[in-house]
This record gives sequence, C-alpha cells and structure tokens, in this order.
Amino acid sequence: MREFLLLASKAKTTPDFDVNNLVGAGRMDLVCRVVSNSLCVSNNIRKDTIIHVSLNGARDPPKLLSVYGDKIIGIQPDEKTIGILIRDALSKKEKTGITVSKISFEAFLKEKIKTHQLVYLEKSGKDIRTNSFKKDVLFILGDYAGLPDKTELFLDNLGAERISLGPAMLLASQCVTIIHNELDRKIV
Repeated sequence: MREFLLLASKAKTTPDFDVNNLVGAGRMDLVCRVVSNSLCVSNNIRKDTIIHVSLNGARDPPKLLSVYGDKIIGIQPDEKTIGILIRDALSKKEKTGITVSKISFEAFLKEKIKTHQLVYLEKSGKDIRTNSFKKDVLFILGDYAGLPDKTELFLDNLGAERISLGPAMLLASQCVTIIHNELDRKIV
C-alpha cells in the first residue's frame, strides 16, 4: 500500500472553517490539493493509496486525518469538495473512508516504522529513480513551511530514508504526483 503523510503545520483542527476560504483555514487549500493528487486520477480513485494529514493548526491540535482510497465514497478532485469532506470528518460526521484521530505526527510515525518503509523528501537525498521501495511505503511531506529541523532529526533517528525528486523545490501536491508517476512506471 502506498501511503503519504503531510505535516500541515497550520491547518485547522476544528470544523469551523469556510470552504470558500480554504487559505484562511491554515492553508487547508494545500491539504485539499495533496489529498486530491494522492487519490484522484482521471475518472477514478487510486485504491492502492492512503493519504494521512497531520493537522497542527488552531484550536485542537494535533489531529490525524486519514483518507483511504479503497474505501472513500464521494470524493471529487476539486478543493471545495475535499474541504467539505474534511470539515465533515472534523465534525465527527461518519464518512466511509475517512478517519480523524487524536494522534501526533511523531506518535503516528513510531507506529508506522514497525510495518512500513519511511521515506521523506529532501533536496539532497538519493534520486528517486535509483531507489527501490517496499510494497508498504510511507512518503513524508512538509507543507509550505517544510519540515522543521527537529522533525528531520526525528526522522533520521527513526531511520527514514531521504529521497530527492530533482533539483527544484516543488509543492507538496506536485511531489505526490511525481512519486505516483515514478512508482507506476516501476510497476509496469
């Protein structure tokens, strides 16, 4: 199973945000784009993918939002629809394929290291095209602020691998698309 984890440093952790102003919700627009690019393909959903988002913004951090490609119903690739799904999940409205739990980024990774290869994006990391990945892999991404130094040190201490997608710094949503493309090409 392909999994992604986005550290969203300012994204709202309560449902009191306007889906018409996702930027004002702690950059929930970025979260929605990453969810879309993780799961949506032309006229379909990636059933082999889970996207986790560590929400760390106002008022009740941390929260871990998880969206399961093999279970989600009613997802569309646009930000507003995904924003509504996230808002509903934070409102504790039951929705198939989405969960919200009260777990920190670090605690989640300490659990995942037991079963998954942990990989995070770092400009000076090993080229993705020369790296091999296990079946169960978790790709770790930062938001517009990137991963803090202490978080990178934490990942290094866990034994997470650093990979690079190339010389340019990319948006998290673009990284997800490139990772999927690289993995899709290796499978074929």
